[in-house]
Amino acid sequence: MPEPQPPTPPGAPEPEAREEARERGRTTTYRVTGLADLLPDWLLPPEGKQHVRAARRELLLAVRSMLDACIERSEQGITVRRGPTRIEIE
Repeated sequence: MPEPQPPTPPGAPEPEAREEARERGRTTTYRVTGLADLLPDWLLPPEGKQHVRAARRELLLAVRSMLDACIERSEQGITVRRGPTRIEIE
């Protein structure tokens, strides 16, 4: 009995078509890494797609930095928060 195949993602060739392509020595690989790759070149040129990918990377790095800071704070333990201090001005 053949092993069950995982579901085919939308837009990808069916398993039978993949097997036929492999037998003929050709394979089709679809790689979508984000929204920029789904937009046609007439709407967002390749340079624009590079900018979108770079911006996404920078956003992920910023989130990583925030998470690292939260983890460090939680590892240091509870800190006592001081309230505002009243300063008299003459």
